[in-house]
Amino acid sequence: MFRSSWSRMTLACALAWAGLGVVRAASDEAKGTADAPAAGTPAPLSKDAVAPAEAGALPSPRPRTEPAPYPHKSVWRRHYGTGARSYWLFEPAEPKPEKAPVVVFHHGWMATNPGIYGAWIEHLARSGKVVIAPRYQADWSTPPAEFLANAIDAVRDALDVLETAPGHVRPDRTRFALVGHSAGGNLSVLMAAVAAENRLPVAKAVVAVMPGEVQFLPGPSLAKLAPSTLLAVVAAEHDWVVGDGRARQIFAEATSIPADRKCFVLYRTDRHGSPPVVADHIAATAALVEYDTGEGPLRTFQMAKAQTNALDKLGLWRLADLTIAAGFAGLSLDAATCRGELVRDLGTWSDGRPILQPVVGGDLGAIPRVVLPNGLRVVNRTAFLPPPPPAEPAAAPKGRPDVEVRRVSTVVP
Repeated sequence: MFRSSWSRMTLACALAWAGLGVVRAASDEAKGTADAPAAGTPAPLSKDAVAPAEAGALPSPRPRTEPAPYPHKSVWRRHYGTGARSYWLFEPAEPKPEKAPVVVFHHGWMATNPGIYGAWIEHLARSGKVVIAPRYQADWSTPPAEFLANAIDAVRDALDVLETAPGHVRPDRTRFALVGHSAGGNLSVLMAAVAAENRLPVAKAVVAVMPGEVQFLPGPSLAKLAPSTLLAVVAAEHDWVVGDGRARQIFAEATSIPADRKCFVLYRTDRHGSPPVVADHIAATAALVEYDTGEGPLRTFQMAKAQTNALDKLGLWRLADLTIAAGFAGLSLDAATCRGELVRDLGTWSDGRPILQPVVGGDLGAIPRVVLPNGLRVVNRTAFLPPPPPAEPAAAPKGRPDVEVRRVSTVVP
């Protein structure tokens, strides 16, 4: 039963990647590609770059301000381990800092090739963070129930290598953040919830981008998230793979985090110019050829579709940067983002029209739903979860100690 169900699920996810690409290619045909700087390097804008669009030409997206140069010129990267518990280390270099904060970056399901997210990883590392990228799955056959344990083992080993092996940037455990996309977004939240009991640093910031579950599984309670953690949860208007069901559930169940320390962001599609700003499931990917390992059954498709564009640089990357910086500084998200205003501002098209802003807030009832809220699954995930345990008796026998009922974690020490 499990193998049959799991096989259907993996086939559905594979078809989702391919199907989404066909839909997007058809709608974007003849509209050009993003003019992103190579290797994720922010290029200064020329006067021509911000001039109004010529007559008859489609406008292109432009930031409101010129991006700042990176403090590090290069990234030192190494791979450690084998199989599902292996990981990549990306460390800032030129100059190499003695110590740096740590960001754990979780890829999406079957996107184990770091080249698929390379530009975003490069951005984080050249900004001065050590990036740990756990693999957490050997291939499609790794059961989702093992993802969290695999990732935790990889992160613990990576921190040990950084702290003890010669030549590495030493990790600052007091500045620890988690970023993830799709299955990796879900994994980032779960890891933050069980960090303390698994000898990991408490996450100062968690950014869950279009989180989804490959398989419906009971997990640790999100009420265990540290109240000091900043949480940003992202959904995309045209995400037909995972919808916004899991994203909303994560936001609602993170009851331990105060309202001013978490935000929900719904990015929207804007086709006013070229290239269009498309808020779909693969919008978070950002290819970098230098990080391409050549692996993956969907590698060619994933690398081709993983464009670095305005929604990356002005949206997701900036949201993550603001959340991480605020978390490290002990600020609330409201204070760091001017109550969401810095997150809403995606710049303008070259004809001066503002790029369609995302919906940002903490009231889920005021945020539009994504069509197909559960993505490919169509039905609600709760139909697949086991029934809750029976309620405790109203009055326990005298002298009987209280018993705490908890979900069993798949994490191994």
